[in-house]
Amino acid sequence: MARRFTPTEEKELRPLLESGAPIPIAEVRRILGLAEMPHAHLLAEDTWLLGGRVLRWLSGEMRDGQDEGDYDLYCGSVAAFERTTRRMLDSGYSPCRRRAPASLWQALTGMAQGRDGHERCTSDEVRNMSREELLRLRRFADGSEMYVLQFHSPEGHVLSVVHLPSLFLEGVPLHNQIAFTDLSICQFTLDDRYLHAGPHSWEDLLQRRVRVVKMARPPRTAQRLLKYAARGFWPYPSTVGTVYGAWLSEALGQRGPRG
Repeated sequence: MARRFTPTEEKELRPLLESGAPIPIAEVRRILGLAEMPHAHLLAEDTWLLGGRVLRWLSGEMRDGQDEGDYDLYCGSVAAFERTTRRMLDSGYSPCRRRAPASLWQALTGMAQGRDGHERCTSDEVRNMSREELLRLRRFADGSEMYVLQFHSPEGHVLSVVHLPSLFLEGVPLHNQIAFTDLSICQFTLDDRYLHAGPHSWEDLLQRRVRVVKMARPPRTAQRLLKYAARGFWPYPSTVGTVYGAWLSEALGQRGPRG
């Protein structure tokens, strides 16, 4: 469960938020009493940690040994992607070749049987695979592509290193790029010096609320809203209406007109 910020913490944060500029990470850590983000040494001006992981850090959900979920690093260019992945391979990070279950039933069956989704990662097959063989290419319905490499850190964390050529264009300001995330509180982004945020991110974090910013897949966004509500971030009524309406419209459209 996400913690509540104290009046003192809010009072110190407010002047930094008023300008709308990125906040130095050192200041955020000082005010909120946060430890350094794990794997921060991999970040750079063109390599960012984005999404739910940063939210967990800010809201105190990584304390007391809690460390659920992956770390998602986004690279702003092919050069940054190459540099980051090679640095990881050279510094003790090992390839991850987790196979996603083909269906929900397969996932539930695997859990019931105690299967480890990372069993294959320690095999000689994966250790001997080339970087090119480990690279995953995902294509979306609109024709865009995403390149992904996954790693296990020496501490046992799972990290995904991502490059989206159509989205993260060289020379485009970061605040334009992070707007692709669907929920306001998931727009927090770290580089090597600053914490960046979307237009509603801080307001919603401090009030423990969440709103939809951009919704590509209504069913997935609806599931994510439920997940964040369970962690203490309640959606605005207008957000619930927007997501429900989009989901219903999509469902009716897939069903098609009745003859």
